[in-house]
Amino acid sequence: MKKKKHMAVVIAFLLPVFVIYTAFLFIPLVQTAFYSLTEWNGITEKIYVGFDNYKELFGSSDYWLVFWNTIQLVVITLLIQIPAGLILAYLLYMKTKGMKIFRTIYFLPVVIAPVAISLMFSLFYNSEIGVFNRILEMIGLGAFQTNWLSNTDTLLYAVMAPQVWQYIGLYVTIFLGALQSVPSELVESAQIDGAGQVKTFFHVILPQIAGFSNICIILCITGSLKAFEHSWIMTGGGPGVRSSYLGVYMYKTAFVNSDFGTGSAITMTIVALSLVITLIVNAVFSAREKD
Repeated sequence: MKKKKHMAVVIAFLLPVFVIYTAFLFIPLVQTAFYSLTEWNGITEKIYVGFDNYKELFGSSDYWLVFWNTIQLVVITLLIQIPAGLILAYLLYMKTKGMKIFRTIYFLPVVIAPVAISLMFSLFYNSEIGVFNRILEMIGLGAFQTNWLSNTDTLLYAVMAPQVWQYIGLYVTIFLGALQSVPSELVESAQIDGAGQVKTFFHVILPQIAGFSNICIILCITGSLKAFEHSWIMTGGGPGVRSSYLGVYMYKTAFVNSDFGTGSAITMTIVALSLVITLIVNAVFSAREKD
């Protein structure tokens, strides 16, 4: 009887999650996979075309430009957000006075709507009244003034900057929680043995929060792969697709050009890329844990 009751409790807790997961993730994903094999404008009958959408997509120079834009965003966010979040979290961890206030300040941009952040940075980038050009002029670097969202050399990185900055606070919060979970006895033992703060950080603390680092890296990668708001609000992904990410390209293809078949194919490439990168990251961390 106890086993049956225990099983009933387990099912009662898991069933809502299973239903929600199936209804809002698994079924739409299967439908999207089917739509990617069809020619469909969202109104008329679907025409099955097999892998023609994928062939057309992979033969498109626009797709590969957008693909590499997205990969650049993934790499830049990994190189900036994760280290910056870890360093700031460690500084807060070492100096606990005022930690809650600074943690709130760092996390504040995360809860602000990306639309608001994008509009704010659009004003900052304005060639006439933008604060960035004003600062360059004030410090004697007026020669570097430019229209950040029109110059093709700065366009993509200008669109990336607000997203990279906005979510640093998320990783500060996660890493701070991870650091606070490290047993103080380990840190004290390392310091008694003569290890300085740097050695303690790299040889004692980092191995203890490796699992949290894995989570942060996966969140960073998947967040970059589905990036949409900043590019769409600031430039509409233009000119052409020069500042587009895969999410923007999918939206424009499906909802602006009414090509739901190709749009679904783009979605499936995003899903596939996310799965592959996530599996690689998990495999790397698993191998390190075994070593």
